[in-house]
Amino acid sequence: MKENTTGKKLKALREDAGYSEEKLAKLLNCGPELIEKWESGEQEPDMNRWLIMCSLYSVSPDEMFSHINAENLVDSEVKEDFLHEASVNRMLRRFQYA
Repeated sequence: MKENTTGKKLKALREDAGYSEEKLAKLLNCGPELIEKWESGEQEPDMNRWLIMCSLYSVSPDEMFSHINAENLVDSEVKEDFLHEASVNRMLRRFQYA
């Protein structure tokens, strides 16, 4: 059985940031049941919500996605978005430290 690393990470970040499922759901314009599905590993957030959570939790996309292997993402559109965001983040970091 595959370990639910993503859900565990999402839950830990949410709790560390001090958000309840209900509060996070309001901020992300969804229901708390969707937050539960993400944290249980039943579903994953869309790219926009991933990025909003990065901002809310004060973590970079690199930190947020460090445990995800992009090659294993099933949806090619999600994979494309993920790779694009990771690339943009790397470029911004290089520019920031140049």
